[in-house]
Amino acid sequence: MNELHWYIACTRSCQDKNVAAALSAKGYEVYVPVRREVRQWSDRKKVVESLLTPRIVFVRCTELDRRRSVEEIPYLTHYLSEYPGKGKPARVPDDQMSAFMAMVDSVNGEVTVLNRQLRPGDMVRVKEGALEGRIVELVNVDGRDCLAVRLPLLGTACIQIERKSVELLDK
Repeated sequence: MNELHWYIACTRSCQDKNVAAALSAKGYEVYVPVRREVRQWSDRKKVVESLLTPRIVFVRCTELDRRRSVEEIPYLTHYLSEYPGKGKPARVPDDQMSAFMAMVDSVNGEVTVLNRQLRPGDMVRVKEGALEGRIVELVNVDGRDCLAVRLPLLGTACIQIERKSVELLDK
């Protein structure tokens, strides 16, 4: 009950950063994945931050703190469950969360989250770059080689990679 886990908190529309700030102020570890994108207007270009997973905040806390936070934090509506509508709250394993955070933080605008599950592919170790040493899944998305990190109930985060940057693990 006192063990820390990553949970997936759902917020009201446009309240992601407010909920994250409130959770952080209470001492919880939070993660809101954002990507930087260049937006084009008729007269200028501007780099803006956009949410990778809108209305989602990842929270690392105990089960008791998770229960309390729903009552205490405005605009936090609920936590995702393993089975929608009932059951145990969904937890993201630490190694998957760590790989996801490293993936998002290593590149700008290149990570996409697919809400469909991908077929299991070869497990590979990344040989270079910000994800060096991490073991992730190599998949093919729309004819491109990508590294994939599966996130329970949300889908799969993918980033394009060259095959020479990874080594196949023995099965």
